[in-house]
Amino acid sequence: MTSKVRTVCIIGKGNVAWHYERRFREKGFVCNTFSAREEVPKQCHEADLVVIAVKDEVIAEVAGKLKPIKGILVHTSGFMSTDCLKEAAECYGSLYPLQTLKKGKETDFNTVPLCTYGNTDTVKEILKELAFCLSSINYELSDNQRKSLHLAAVFCNNFPNHLFGIAKSILNKENIPFSILFPLMDMTVSRAKLFNPFEVQTGPAIRKEQSIMEQHKAMLGKEEKEIYELLSRRIIEYHEKNEK
Repeated sequence: MTSKVRTVCIIGKGNVAWHYERRFREKGFVCNTFSAREEVPKQCHEADLVVIAVKDEVIAEVAGKLKPIKGILVHTSGFMSTDCLKEAAECYGSLYPLQTLKKGKETDFNTVPLCTYGNTDTVKEILKELAFCLSSINYELSDNQRKSLHLAAVFCNNFPNHLFGIAKSILNKENIPFSILFPLMDMTVSRAKLFNPFEVQTGPAIRKEQSIMEQHKAMLGKEEKEIYELLSRRIIEYHEKNEK
């Protein structure tokens, strides 16, 4: 627990809510979790911290049902502004976990980066102390910084995951195990951590191997071909521009 936060109320029953509930309880907080569909329980009005862990499009609606909140009110969104909470509480902010979390699947929460923001200096300090209690990796980010982080995370996590799925489908057609790509995937991530990713780009696009690229495209369906062409064109154009 922390000096200012001892009781926590979580609104939501999804992936993030599940992991936060477990972590708060592991750290000795009194934590209760409720569905956003339920009537507002009195625990929410008595709690030191209320965490809204629901889909972005319903955060403002849920906050409206909760007001007035006496404690600190936060949401866990990577993209939504904290302004959507200001009508429900005098003290508000964000507690955004930068990680792909799955309900029912254990995660080492101590390695999950937590991004905090508070609407006052006091709230900022309280949330910073709370974040350090929950995880060893913490950042204080403004709403705009957090939105940019969320966008960057889509590019480095969500999009590559879809590309992994395409790669797996290609291999499945030839009965090749997906695991054959694991060392290559690991190396790609390792090099991206050590160097500017643009500077260690490899493949037929950066080498402008048009014949190979045309043969690749002939092996793909319409949707996959469009993705291949878009990314290849982007690689070529970026490096042509920066070689000048």
